[in-house]
Amino acid sequence: MYIIRGNLNIVPRFKKAVVTIGNFDGVHRGHQAIFSRLQSLSHAHGGAPRVVITFEPHPRRFLGTDQSMARITRLGVKVRRLAEAGVDAVFILRFNRDLATLSAEEFVQRHLVQGLGVREVLVGENFRFGSGGEGNLETLRQLGAQHGFGVHEEPLMRVGDTVISSSMIRAAVMRGDLEQAGVMLGRPFEMEGRVIAGARRGRTLGFPTANIPVRNMLHPPLGAWIVQGWVAGIWRKGVANLGINPTFSLEWVNLETHLLDFSGDLYRQWLRVEFLKFIRPEQKFSNLEALQRRIARDVQEAKHYFSSTG
Repeated sequence: MYIIRGNLNIVPRFKKAVVTIGNFDGVHRGHQAIFSRLQSLSHAHGGAPRVVITFEPHPRRFLGTDQSMARITRLGVKVRRLAEAGVDAVFILRFNRDLATLSAEEFVQRHLVQGLGVREVLVGENFRFGSGGEGNLETLRQLGAQHGFGVHEEPLMRVGDTVISSSMIRAAVMRGDLEQAGVMLGRPFEMEGRVIAGARRGRTLGFPTANIPVRNMLHPPLGAWIVQGWVAGIWRKGVANLGINPTFSLEWVNLETHLLDFSGDLYRQWLRVEFLKFIRPEQKFSNLEALQRRIARDVQEAKHYFSSTG
């Protein structure tokens, strides 16, 4: 899949595209329905390129409307998920003061008409755009008629009475309802990142861990979890501590994963961690021996879980 950063980097083969626009944080089931319909629009135009326009950083964080908002997916993970959904190119617009102050008409003229020369635009029914969110679906339809591109609406997807949205997924994960989050995502909730060098305390305690910094990322309640980690194409059973590790007073949330029956070096490798079962809240221990005993109990609980679930 091709990544486009700015109008000057649009190559000719992505002109006359069918396009969708949004943040797509989490690439959840509602988003996936949009990408599936985008494929149908592409076929209707003889295989026109399918392009997703998205923003970096998230507008809500840039505008200060929700500085504490945690991202469900890092940009690189979002791009990978979009590629898996069959998108041909991702057009990443830097969300800055210039973009934030563009009127709806200026946005369409600059990026959809002059930039991509779009054939069709598909957006969700609650789509807003332009300075202050001045534009909506009807605005886009009027501008499409003016500039010669079609506009299509994708209805919101629901699970029961709940609308699937990134906000609802965040709420479910933060309260620890990973089953509900997984239903809305269309896959189990995961956290992932590149393994960094830690203080090697886990190795000293007999339980070496792969450490991933997860600052500003969405996470479930802090504590010990039964997990599985995706390493080099294989899911491996494990146990993890998610938190600031109060025994050692870290300054930010860290994900420390101990993979059972694994002895390889994971430093600098990419690790995906799927959360399976909560064991206990994070706690501070009076000494290393107490911490070591508690980790051993967590490991035994994880082993019992995996043996009972097959």
